[in-house]
Amino acid sequence: MDAAMNSAVSALQAQQAALSTVSDNLANSATTGYKAVKTQFNDLLTQNGVGLAYPAGGVAATTRQNVLAQGLVQSSSSNATTDMAITGNGMFAVSNGLGGAQDSFTRNGAFNTDSSGNLVLAGTNFYLLGWPTDAKGNVTSANPNNLASLTNVNINKFNSSATATTNYSLQANLPAEAQTQATTLSYQALAAQSPADIAAGVPAPTTDTTENISLGYSILSKNTAASPPTTTYNLTVTSSNPNATITDTTNSITSTAGNPMVYQVTVDGSGNITQVVNPDGTTSATATIPTFSASDSDPAGTGVPASPTTWAGLGTPFSQSSSISVFDSLGVQQSVPTTWTAEGNNQWLLTVHTPTNPSGSATTGQLYDSNGNPVSSYSYNVSFNSDGTLGSVTGLPTNTAPNAATGAVSVAPTNGNEPIVSATWNDGAATALAGTSGQIVVNLGTAGALGTGKTDGLSQFDTGQTNPSISVKATNQNGVQYGQLTGVSVDATTGNVIASYDNGQKVPIYKVPVVTFPNENGLSAQNDGVYQQNALSGSYTLNAAGTNGAGTITGQALEQSNVDTSTEFSNMISAQQAYSAASQVIGTDKTMFSALLQVVQ
Repeated sequence: MDAAMNSAVSALQAQQAALSTVSDNLANSATTGYKAVKTQFNDLLTQNGVGLAYPAGGVAATTRQNVLAQGLVQSSSSNATTDMAITGNGMFAVSNGLGGAQDSFTRNGAFNTDSSGNLVLAGTNFYLLGWPTDAKGNVTSANPNNLASLTNVNINKFNSSATATTNYSLQANLPAEAQTQATTLSYQALAAQSPADIAAGVPAPTTDTTENISLGYSILSKNTAASPPTTTYNLTVTSSNPNATITDTTNSITSTAGNPMVYQVTVDGSGNITQVVNPDGTTSATATIPTFSASDSDPAGTGVPASPTTWAGLGTPFSQSSSISVFDSLGVQQSVPTTWTAEGNNQWLLTVHTPTNPSGSATTGQLYDSNGNPVSSYSYNVSFNSDGTLGSVTGLPTNTAPNAATGAVSVAPTNGNEPIVSATWNDGAATALAGTSGQIVVNLGTAGALGTGKTDGLSQFDTGQTNPSISVKATNQNGVQYGQLTGVSVDATTGNVIASYDNGQKVPIYKVPVVTFPNENGLSAQNDGVYQQNALSGSYTLNAAGTNGAGTITGQALEQSNVDTSTEFSNMISAQQAYSAASQVIGTDKTMFSALLQVVQ
């Protein structure tokens, strides 16, 4: 009878425990991320039964919680931008207090911002942990597989935003017709007679006509090793009269009828002529452009202009100014003026000038060449292939002394075929010097020899314009001006915490990991829907959302409790009936015991 009594008492205790789990489940039927607890019953035996003797052992109750059981993921209200839910395996990592122990985990994603901008689990002292990221969402922690790599997610650190420009791209067409710039000299001359007219004795015309002598140039070669560097051009002199001869009155040289005269003129960086090689290969005694006359010019005519004797006297080649607009690290817009000058022979001179404000009214920075020397400007030779594709981009010397230690010549800084804006800013922003992470690389497209160059950046095609101009198709740069934080959200695919600003910028500031365990059901349950690792659960693994078997993260959503109230009411009725039955056993056992005592009396 004692065994029966003890067994009935254990049944009362077990069903009381079952009723407690039912009560707890029903109480948490609306708790975010809550996992229903179930009661497991196990029979107890004191010893094996022999014959008619059966030693009732009773029952023991244990609880079991299926942490991996998925609850319904339901969208939050539109202003709950920091809510998040996990679909699949895994948990959020949280710390017990700011900077506290990083050994707690939860499925509850109802995070709010506290007064300091930290994301905290609503109504608790547990703070969300995440990996810090760069502006592209890449994790910056040295050891992302350790909880120590995580920090408390704080959005107030990113209340304002500004991103310095490090890449600038230009898509534009440089007009091919600009390469044929020439100065036309007009001479008063008698109308030319054809050889047939002269043989037939036709009288020469008695009225004056205008004959044009044109001087045009194209680049032949560059000598960047010279100090200062020099450029050699082909200077071509032609007449509009195909039967006329041209006379170089300076060197006493006359062309054959109808043929041009071609000179090689070497010019330094200041525009001074240093050498003139005549069509016959001799070097002119004077470093000037020769003067010319036509075979049938009229010495008595009026309005005959003098031939230009200086390189500048040929006239101004095609040139157009533009600017490279960038942002420094403080979000201030900077303008870097540039000049494009046609040099002939499918080549252009790109000159980068001292930075200014957008209006160009004030200097805002200082340029530096490849050796770190401050300069007011530097230039690049930009060549094109015969099919209009980009050929090469070469940095030209800046006319400064070679580096004393290395002997390197200072040139305009480049990154392969890409120019670099190398500058410091007057407002105290981070420098953009060549060779550093802050340098501004200017992408002009894919450069290469004929057949390999492309027009994905710069091109050179004839536009057919009377007054040609550079046609800019698009400019792009990766800098962003200063902006104020307008909101924070969670990316549904990557688990990134995204900060949005009033300048239109959206920047990843943290990546929330999904923490998995070999046995999530072995975790130790704590208050506030939080769990801790132990020997049964195994060691944690930090995963990016959706990788290595970890679940995905959904922003602006919460995982609901997985409690089924109908099941719990059914369990409650079963526990009540079993409890009543056990109490009846105790009553019956008491009656039997009393009857036994009466027999003894």
